[in-house]
Amino acid sequence: MHPTEHAPALPASVDLAIVGAGPAGMAAAEAAVECGLSVAVVDEQFAAGGQILRQPPAQFRVKAWLPGKVYQRGKALLSRVADRPQINWFTQSTVAGIFERQDASSAARFTLAIDGPDEVRELAANAVLLAPGCFDLPVVFPGWNIPGVMAAGGIQAFIKSQQFVPGQRFLFVGSHPLQLVVADQVVQAGGEVAGVLFAQSRSTALQMLRQPGVMLGGLAKLGQTAAILLRLQRAGVPVRFNQTLVQANGSDFLQSVTVAPLGSDGLIQSEQREEIACDRLGVCFGFLTSSELARQCEARCDWDASRGGWVAQHDQWMCSSVSGIYVAGEITGVAGSDVAIEEGRLAGLGCALKLGHIDQARARELAAPVRQKLAKLNRFARMLADLSWPGSSLFDQLMTDSATLCKCEGLTVGEVVDSLSLNSHIATASSAKLLTRAGMGLCQGRYCHFALTRLLSGRLGVPEQEVGAYTARFPAKPVDIGHLIGPDS
Repeated sequence: MHPTEHAPALPASVDLAIVGAGPAGMAAAEAAVECGLSVAVVDEQFAAGGQILRQPPAQFRVKAWLPGKVYQRGKALLSRVADRPQINWFTQSTVAGIFERQDASSAARFTLAIDGPDEVRELAANAVLLAPGCFDLPVVFPGWNIPGVMAAGGIQAFIKSQQFVPGQRFLFVGSHPLQLVVADQVVQAGGEVAGVLFAQSRSTALQMLRQPGVMLGGLAKLGQTAAILLRLQRAGVPVRFNQTLVQANGSDFLQSVTVAPLGSDGLIQSEQREEIACDRLGVCFGFLTSSELARQCEARCDWDASRGGWVAQHDQWMCSSVSGIYVAGEITGVAGSDVAIEEGRLAGLGCALKLGHIDQARARELAAPVRQKLAKLNRFARMLADLSWPGSSLFDQLMTDSATLCKCEGLTVGEVVDSLSLNSHIATASSAKLLTRAGMGLCQGRYCHFALTRLLSGRLGVPEQEVGAYTARFPAKPVDIGHLIGPDS
């Protein structure tokens, strides 16, 4: 299931270039080639599948890789597309930038700058699909930079791809049900879990049971969750509600986590603090979309905190506000792999229609069952997003002055607040970045922009949409300078 282990020859141009080889990208590639399009897929991992189908290295053999019904659909899709000769795979590569071509004699509208293992190469494409996925929401709190504090998705990546348990005693704290999945995977892999703590109340978590019509779109996930809860109970893992972390404790490594209950008003009850010993903390409050390339292309993105931050807008064929730039998967609002697959298919059909490979009647015919599935799946996904969102007030309470806001630049919340207090004219994330250097490090703001946006929004009393995102520039991800100047320079 590894499409390629080495960088293949890059074609001069393709009909459709897809950024991201997760469920959305794979589904779009399949739909597009079935309509006769030439396709290239670019992904930074060494194999297709995305985070949900993170594959072991080609030289590894993992027994019972990703068992369970929840992974069957994605694995079947991966099997179908992995060896399709019409799909050009470019793994271990990132797209540093997307530019509109100025050559009037060329039919291709866009040029992609692809940073591979050895150099930056260019690919021309008539259309581009952005399916870059998402990443775990970074939450600022005292001690979150201590070694051993990890994103739940980061812990899961070790177990999924190599069945390696990266620690001894784990505590999971957050508001998203993914932490139950990862806790269960840790236990099944032989690790110890001290507990799984949810910020929501138990009654909030059970609200979906009062909406049976919406539940139909997520019966498989609900069944999986029920089975996980039963296994965790049998393993003696406590699952608690109305609880949140307050701080992580340790110096050179994590030793414990201080937790506290949340009152009915949403405030942390600091007088009831409790310390739980552990050497790994899995933080799981949700996800942020990887919207950098969309914003670099000036595609419209609107702020929706519960659905991933900066969410790319699109039409009925998944085309963004920029003609020829399509979006699918988590970038349109974090909703899971099932939604991503259907959006990818719809985007592939939309590209085929736009480029004249199918007509309107055929496009509508092929899209009809996809739209029907999406309507059902999206109702469940939106309900889950609303129930999983703990509210911005919790993040504001955790963001104490001593907490590090920008890890790359070593800036605390207090230092950023002091700078903003002395410069009251600062009203956007980009201007705050220029003033404080928050966001200028290697992660290019991925791990501090949510916190800085919240900070500015609260201080100014304006919506996050007005604060805006950091300006997305080339390169979208760090590039080795040697790759840019080329091997002959």
